[in-house]
Amino acid sequence: MKYTTNRYRFKEFGKKFLITTDLGSWCFLDKRDFELLSKEKIKEKTGLFNLLEEKGVILTEKNKGKIVEKIRKKYSFLGQGTSLHIIIPTLRCNMKCVYCHASSKSLNAKGCDMNKKTAKKVVDFIFQSPSFCITIEFQGGEPLLRFDIIKYIIEYSKQLNQIYKKNLLFAVVSNFTLMDEEKLDYLIKNKVGICTSLDGPSRLHNINRGFSKNKSYFYVDKWLNRLHEEYKKRNIDYPRPAALITITKQSLPYWKEIVDNYVKLNLKDINLRFLNNLGDARPVWNTISYSTEEFINFWKKAMEYILKLNKKGIYIREWLAWIILRKLVNEEEPGYLEQRSPCGAVIGQLAYDYNGDIYSCDEARMIGEDLFKLGNVKKDNYNKILTSNQTCSIVAASINDTQICDGCVYKPYCGICPVCNYAEQGSVIANIPKTARCKIYNAQFDYIFKKLQNPADKRVFMEWLKRA
Repeated sequence: MKYTTNRYRFKEFGKKFLITTDLGSWCFLDKRDFELLSKEKIKEKTGLFNLLEEKGVILTEKNKGKIVEKIRKKYSFLGQGTSLHIIIPTLRCNMKCVYCHASSKSLNAKGCDMNKKTAKKVVDFIFQSPSFCITIEFQGGEPLLRFDIIKYIIEYSKQLNQIYKKNLLFAVVSNFTLMDEEKLDYLIKNKVGICTSLDGPSRLHNINRGFSKNKSYFYVDKWLNRLHEEYKKRNIDYPRPAALITITKQSLPYWKEIVDNYVKLNLKDINLRFLNNLGDARPVWNTISYSTEEFINFWKKAMEYILKLNKKGIYIREWLAWIILRKLVNEEEPGYLEQRSPCGAVIGQLAYDYNGDIYSCDEARMIGEDLFKLGNVKKDNYNKILTSNQTCSIVAASINDTQICDGCVYKPYCGICPVCNYAEQGSVIANIPKTARCKIYNAQFDYIFKKLQNPADKRVFMEWLKRA
């Protein structure tokens, strides 16, 4: 059987070579088999031939159709339309977090709230997206300051959806300080996914997320427990209560305590995110940031501890590792917009500020400039925004096929963020290998590929993949 060698990338792992393809398929080869591949001297009906044919590393008449179908599936999101829509009901907030990416305004600030007229225009704009799945997520500021706008948007969206028949979901990200039983009941009854911020144990959380009398953690603890109680009482399995963590310099020594705190609060996922130099984090960056090496060391220690807990029967999952595993093991595109090419900017998500301004993504509004502002819902429509030269330029800047990433073994699983590149290097077209994101993602991919070679660790990973 004749074959053609497909485009592949490789990286040496000790005595083996990792091989990846644009499909997202991968395998490890020993030195002898790698030399046979590179010299195109693979004999038919051998174990190596069958493996490489199955993985799409070599092309034959038998596997060409399957490979085309896999590529079509991998990039199916390109024709789906924008599905995630982030709305800012208010830019005001009653807290002062040291790293506030959103550059929130004070509680008494004027002219920073969305009104119902603008809210209606935002929802009308959102429903112009051809995507069958629409998720509306409320962020801030502190969105619960304008719970009336949240309710209005939910009710109006449901009304419109009687016509459009979309798969409509809602989510809110709140610091919980303004949560009460009435709000909680409304959100649960309307199946709104509820997420908060949790940076670890009370002392660390309160340092990062300043609030009156150091009670920020108190509210997170209280309402997460109430959520678990109500979900159990109402027999709700999904969506689960969730929390977001932001790692600052102060967090680095407390990897064990942070994980233990998530376990204590019955949270099944922890997304150990590195800090972005956006919003109010920029003026204090030297105080709260760390080197990429320091973060990688922190992440690996936390991962080792998480794996250890799982082996003892205590379930907790590192969220980004789970996303990567879905790409590697399930060969699926899980819809994580930051690790996609093109990334989620515009074609995957849009953000709507309190005044109706439209941004390419939530991070884009945090730059403090209009570079990623695409228009306003009061004067622009969806088609105009999606086809503008500015949109096309932003999307093009996030495609890793055309940049130095094309030679990287992890290119099929990774993505570029033009916003973070601009924040870090002052240009949407960055020197990718020198960015913090690239260094961190490389280390995380290395770690997971190595762990997949260990049977005990792989069993933990497989268990993670069984759960939603």
